[in-house]
Amino acid sequence: FTTADRDLENYIGTMGYAKEEFAGREFDYLAFNCQDDLLQRVEVRKAISYAIDKNNIVSAVYNNQYYVSHFPLDFGSFAYENTQTSSGYNVEQAKQVLTDNGWEYKNNRWQKRENGKTLRLRFTLSVQQNNAQRLAVAENIKAQLEQIGISVTISKLSDTQYQAALTNKSYQMLITGVYNGYSPDVSKFFGTDNLQNYTNETMKTLLKEVESIQDEELLKQKYQEIVSIYQEEQPFISLYRNKVTVIKDQNLAGEVTPNNFFSYYHFEDWYRM
Repeated sequence: FTTADRDLENYIGTMGYAKEEFAGREFDYLAFNCQDDLLQRVEVRKAISYAIDKNNIVSAVYNNQYYVSHFPLDFGSFAYENTQTSSGYNVEQAKQVLTDNGWEYKNNRWQKRENGKTLRLRFTLSVQQNNAQRLAVAENIKAQLEQIGISVTISKLSDTQYQAALTNKSYQMLITGVYNGYSPDVSKFFGTDNLQNYTNETMKTLLKEVESIQDEELLKQKYQEIVSIYQEEQPFISLYRNKVTVIKDQNLAGEVTPNNFFSYYHFEDWYRM
């Protein structure tokens, strides 16, 4: 049987069965408002991405019961090549990308003088107050960013306030999530009226092109171009996705390779030892 229950072992224990795990379709990410005065700057978004250790989040908050995610399609979609597409955790690189773009580290904070004003990297991170896991993720991200001099205030929103923030895009940074569909469509993240207020003309063209392409190899090529733009511009940060577990008789042999699309691949070759 197949389950996404993280408390599975509390019900069936740890012995007497074998299991297979794969990445599920529950996907959480850190959204940036790309029309914000600070977050419209690519170097700021990339610095934040470099400064966040996703493995730390998955370990500390989810006890490694989730997978680190690098892109919305990394749940097994044919259109996504299984390669890392995030900037990767690198604190020194986070500092370097800010320095290269005129930011200075003073008094334990990053700042920049521009048009007679002093800009400082201070952000509000919005999260649902009744979602304990996401609250813990927000606290983890806050601690990681403040270690390198990026100030974060957590805004704990009621369900009504959270929905208003999504609808009105009235936030700076926000932890949210979706349940990925089977289609490789990523227009929700990059297309018209996306949550991040993100726009890129090349991305718009690519999204239009993939609507009519039937050839899988050409689709893969186009989606790799989409991935490359995502990696370079980081309009949001993919964080993690759930694990799905297939429980099987420990005497079952053969190639058992379940995924989100089908749990019984190579069924005709299964046998009991």
